[in-house]
Parts: sequence; C-alpha cells; structure tokens
Amino acid sequence: MRKLLTVIALTLILGSCTKKEAFEKVYLSHVINPGESFNEYPSEIDSAITFNVHQEKVGKTLGANPKVWYGVKFGDTVVRIQTNKADPNYSNEKFIRGKFMNTQKTSLLVQIADNFGYKAKFYLISLKNHQLSVTELRRPTAQEGDLNYIGLIHLGSEGYLLNNDFLINPVNSQVYFLKRENQDERIQGQYLLKSPDKGTLVFMKDSSLYQVNYENDESINVPLRIDPTKPGLYMYIQENYVWKSKRPRLSFLMEDKNPLVTN
Repeated sequence: MRKLLTVIALTLILGSCTKKEAFEKVYLSHVINPGESFNEYPSEIDSAITFNVHQEKVGKTLGANPKVWYGVKFGDTVVRIQTNKADPNYSNEKFIRGKFMNTQKTSLLVQIADNFGYKAKFYLISLKNHQLSVTELRRPTAQEGDLNYIGLIHLGSEGYLLNNDFLINPVNSQVYFLKRENQDERIQGQYLLKSPDKGTLVFMKDSSLYQVNYENDESINVPLRIDPTKPGLYMYIQENYVWKSKRPRLSFLMEDKNPLVTN
C-alpha cells in the first residue's frame, strides 16, 4: 500500500511539473526590420494574445520584481522573453506596461520589467503565420547619446513616439522608422510638437528645431534663435515661425520672414 501511495505521489509531482513546462514558453526576439508588418488578422485556428495584471505582496514600483506587473499569454501558454540572447536561462515574463497596437489585438507593445525602469527595452509580441513572434524595438546605435531621450510618449491618435526612433500607429500596428539626423545615434532632442496635419514631429535642440516627417521620410533642421531653457519658448515660436507645405501631407515649421511685431 505504501509503495502504491509513493507511486501516486511521484506521478502527481511529475505531472504537475510537466504541466507547468507545457504551459510556459521562452521566446527569443529579433530586432525589428524596416517595413516589417505586425497587422495580422486571426483565423479560427489561432490562439488569442491576452494581457493581465498581477499584484504581488512584496516588491517595488519599478525594477526586475515590481509589486504590480503584467503577464502575457498566447492561448494557455505564458510568454517569457529571453532578454539576453547569449544566455537561454535569462528570461522574463514580467512587464511594467503594455498596450495592443491594432484593433484585432494580434500585436501587443510591452516594456520588460528590469532594473532600467522606464528606460527598459520594448517589444512587440505579435501573431505571425499562426505563431507568436517577438520583436525588439531597437535600431543599431553606435552613439547612445542623451539617455533622457529614451522612453515612450503618447502623441494622441497618431500613436506613440518610442525612444526618439519610432512612431507606432495604434490602429494597424505600423511602425515608422524616424529619419535620424546622424545615422549613428537616435534623435538628440526633446519632442516639442507636431504639425497640424500630424505628419511632422518637431524636436527641440540647443540651437535648432529638428523636424522629421515620418510618412515621407524627410527631415529638416531649422535654426532656433532663442535659448530653449528660458520661459516664452512656445510664444516665441508662435510669433516667429509658420507651417509651410512642400506638398500635401508634408509641411515643416519655418522661420517667418515677417514676424509679428510686438511692443
């Protein structure tokens, strides 16, 4: 009888381990390619991507083990991302935030939970050809530049500005590569505003306004003749710059030759 109970106990233990392994999968990401598509439509045979909040009794606001974090499942399988390509044992299933990037919910933007906090890596977890694909949102960068320009900015209906390198459309999960001023580093400027037609983003630098039209992949650098750290920047721009169109859906903020005269 004792042997029978031992066999049953071992069977239950092995079964529970097998079950845990079967419902968890580690994914190795690939770096995003220009023009890559993430707007897949699901079929009846495809599993759904779900995104759920988890609450821990102990932890921190940010970090590798946050008190509040989010998990991703593909069907019944917990999604883990191998964040260190050289070490298969270095993976994480915790995310500090995320949002679906298309209406059919087959592409999910997430930020991994690690010690970099809000400067941690971003990924797109997407359905592709009936399988799950994980894409790291990163471009080759020889010069990291100012790390204060890394992060996620919500631009409204146009989507999300990511690390001054990408714009992501939240309707069809289209990822635009922003044209860099220098190929070796992301745009070194603070996001300031967008054009009325919403196709051009303006970045404030120390002595210029770097502007990039993400739809046409064109850019321009316009002198800024004021100290951007002093008050009155927006008023100065309103009085001394105007939006000029080169053609439909392509406009840049240019210095006005006849600025508004004030007393």
